[in-house]
Order: sequence, then C-alpha cells, then structure tokens
Amino acid sequence: MARKLSRARRKAMGITITPRKGCWIKYQLNLRKIPYKTIAQRAGVSENMIAQFITGRKNSDKVRRALAETLGYPSFEALIAASRGHDGGTA
Repeated sequence: MARKLSRARRKAMGITITPRKGCWIKYQLNLRKIPYKTIAQRAGVSENMIAQFITGRKNSDKVRRALAETLGYPSFEALIAASRGHDGGTA
C-alpha cells in the first residue's frame, strides 16, 4: 500500500488535489460513466497516472486539462471551484 503524502509534501510537489477533491472528481466521472481510459487517451498518459492524479500522488498539467475538458469545464480551476459548491462551469 502506498504511503500517504503529507500536506506539506504535496504542496512542495505542486499537487493541489486533496483526497476530498479527488473523491468529488471520481464521483463526477462515475456519474457521467466516463472511464479513466477516456481521460488517459485525451491526456496521452496511462490510466494509472489518472488514478494517481485523482488520489493526489502525482501532478500533471495534461491530466488537469483533460479532466476539465472531459467534464465540461473551461479550466481545471473552474472544476475545483465547482467541487467547493461554486459552479464555475457548465457541468
């Protein structure tokens, strides 16, 4: 089992996904029946990379863009704002 990264370590690595945000993104993908494979193909990365991004273990601008685009948000920041209850997109 992978060791959980501390908040300070995630911040130092530039990772902004918290477990709560990742859970919300995963919920949105499941709600729309969008598999990780779809996001991975759009971003040009592996499905494992998508899983690691959503759980906050990896960071990738390509994955950020692919997630926002696939879920119908103009940017990843808008997607994150929607996860906090501030609708910043069309989804």
